[in-house]
Amino acid sequence: MKIKLILDEKYKELVDDIVGVEYPNCSYFFDNYSKAICDLTEKWFCDESYRSQVKVIERIHSADEIEFTDHKYNWRLKSEKIFNRYVWADRDGLNFCSADCADSDDVMTESEFKKLLEGTGLPFEAFEKVEADD
Repeated sequence: MKIKLILDEKYKELVDDIVGVEYPNCSYFFDNYSKAICDLTEKWFCDESYRSQVKVIERIHSADEIEFTDHKYNWRLKSEKIFNRYVWADRDGLNFCSADCADSDDVMTESEFKKLLEGTGLPFEAFEKVEADD
């Protein structure tokens, strides 16, 4: 049975390091990639135990194929003079809100966000990416 993983591009550096060694040294990866490993451990095993974290490294190392998807972000206006800076989209289009209403459902890749801006007259350069978990 082939193992195929589909991961967010934010894990690419971790994956490259794990795949690049013959025998992964778990303590090295825990020291250098603890947040990424914990994220994947929680996602795959709903448990952040040491044993599950080792399984994450083993799963990546033994995968036959790994595909990366574009990372998704929340987006906001760069100007701090505007209170409702965060962008969210619904069927009616682009909307703005405060940080309190920015939701993980409103995350978009850069290409999705650029497409949303088309026809609005708003320049892409006026916005910045914000990690969805910030």
